[in-house]
Amino acid sequence: MGMSESGYQVTKYVYANTNLLNQVFGEKPKDQGVWLGFIAVCTDPNEIRRLGRRDIVIAWRGTQTAEEWIEDLRDILVPTRLSYRCKRTGKNQEHHFADGVLIERGFLSCYTSTVRHRQGAVGATVNISTRDLVVSEIERLIQVYEKEMDNLSITFTGHSLGAALATLSAYDIKQMLCTEHNFHQIPVTVFAFASPRVGNIAFAKRVEEIGVKVLRFVNKRDLVPKVPGVCMNENVGCLSKLLHWLPWTYFHVGVELPLHNNSPFIQHTHNLAYFHNLELYLHLLDGYVGSKQPFSWSGRDHALVNKSCDLLREKYEIPPKWWQEQNKGLVKGPDGKWTQPSEEE
Repeated sequence: MGMSESGYQVTKYVYANTNLLNQVFGEKPKDQGVWLGFIAVCTDPNEIRRLGRRDIVIAWRGTQTAEEWIEDLRDILVPTRLSYRCKRTGKNQEHHFADGVLIERGFLSCYTSTVRHRQGAVGATVNISTRDLVVSEIERLIQVYEKEMDNLSITFTGHSLGAALATLSAYDIKQMLCTEHNFHQIPVTVFAFASPRVGNIAFAKRVEEIGVKVLRFVNKRDLVPKVPGVCMNENVGCLSKLLHWLPWTYFHVGVELPLHNNSPFIQHTHNLAYFHNLELYLHLLDGYVGSKQPFSWSGRDHALVNKSCDLLREKYEIPPKWWQEQNKGLVKGPDGKWTQPSEEE
């Protein structure tokens, strides 16, 4: 990803099962699913000193496939029913801290989907949920750095579907930490790019109550942050609060940072899909000074905007959609033949 000098080290890759047939009919997964993100920990002393703490990051990628877009649009709220093992009591507990917490069904099913996972380099292959992959790795890292508990933080981030999963997983992890007397003080933060609404008003209130800090970056011309809950949402006022029990009344969480398309690098376009592009978000954030301030470019390479779209003005001579996966993922083996690499690798 070109981030080897970031000061962070990846400790776990996260996979999910986005096959709707498997989810609907409860079929056992046949593989480890699709790559959906990674977990990393800050290991560089200079970066730890700069941050003032050792940070654990969970990064979720954005929507890529047609089935994942369907997950985004499964517009109905359902109970969370997330359980975990309490370290203090040794018993399984469910999230019943707040009555009425509901999550969008597609995001929840993706987060709790079951995949095939190999335990260690040569260990047995078992069925495990995406959520359990995340929870177990976070628990492991907390134990590794338990002596640094007062200087430990957990940061979630993602784009689009990944932003929804970042918000959901942050809520889940913080709920777990709240039950452990030694862990509840660990700060949990979410940086969400182009996030759709994730849950109902009870979910939004609970996220705030347990101390999860959420900052949502929103391009004002992006349609995705306006869904689900197009008709019934936090902008409707008292009516939405009266009808909060409906399975399609959604509320955004946290604080919104609005991004306006006021960059001099960007040309006018009618392609609304481009306004959802992550590179455009990062470009607009790079030049952000204030909601009513002009764009102030601070040096982030503007060519990145055109990686997968056509938004830059022609005078900058950057071709549209220039980013390509090298050899489309194929690798050349010792026998000279090109094949798909091992998934485990």
